[in-house]
Formats: sequence, C-alpha cells, structure tokens
Amino acid sequence: MQTKTLILAALAAVAHARFGQEGLVQAAVQALSDFGAPGAAGTLAGQTPGVLLAGANACAKLSLADDIVTQLGDDAAVLAAAAQLVAAEKNFNPSAQSIPTLCSDASLPATEALRGIVPLVDPAVVGSDVQNTNSAASLKAAFAANGDSVADVSTAQGFSNFTAQANA
Repeated sequence: MQTKTLILAALAAVAHARFGQEGLVQAAVQALSDFGAPGAAGTLAGQTPGVLLAGANACAKLSLADDIVTQLGDDAAVLAAAAQLVAAEKNFNPSAQSIPTLCSDASLPATEALRGIVPLVDPAVVGSDVQNTNSAASLKAAFAANGDSVADVSTAQGFSNFTAQANA
C-alpha cells in the first residue's frame, strides 16, 4: 500500500511540474496594470491561459503578444512580458499528438521586438534540448527572423520536430 501511495505522490509531483506553467506568463502580464487603459492588463492576462492550451492555435499566442504591446505600450516591462508569452511552452498532450505545433505565419509576431524569439517545447519531445536552449537564448538576444515565421526560425536554429500551423 505504501508503494502505491509513493508512486501516486511521485506521479502527482511530475504532473504538477508540467502543468500550470501558464500562470507565470499570466502573472507577468497582470503585473502591468500601470500601463494602458484601466483594466487592460487584467483582461489581457486573463487571455493568456487559453492561448497556451494544447488545442489552441500556435499563432494565437503570438497575436496576443502583439495585442499586449498594442494595448499597453512598448515600455521595456511590457515587451518583457510579451516576450515571455512568445517563448512560453504550449501545453502538450502526448496521448493526442506526438509533436508540438509552431506558428508558420511569417507576419507574426508583428511587433519587431518580439520577432526571432522561439518557444519552449515539452521536454518529452525529441530535440527539445536544442529548442529549449534556443528559447532561453532568444529571450536574451532574438535570432534573426528576416521575415521568417517562428517555425522557420526554429528550423534554422536546428529544431524541426514539430508541425507547422498557419494562423486560423
């Protein structure tokens, strides 16, 4: 009985570690309440979990990142929060799909300061070590996008284990 309890506790800890990550981005956007119209940061923050769901279109989070900058301005704090959203890992359901989706729309994100940032992917994905290292690096210094999509930039940086998804 103790073995089953320990196994369940371990599984719960692992599951907890992979879920709820969208809260970090949500908190970063919520903290921008001094920018934009009253309530705008809260409204935008409330939209972040939905664009990070496994079933959400991969381009939706890039559009939302652009909306954050459009509505709250281009202050460094706003750009940093929007960049976190661009780099955020979308939830991943390995029982429903074998590889993640990345946005193939070269017009997104439209905000120049957000271009060249690549997203994190689930560590269970083959090649995630390359992509996740690239994601961290791109937050410090964005890769050259030159009119390329996030999917194109990821491929150029050595990660291709994904499905390209157009803006819906």
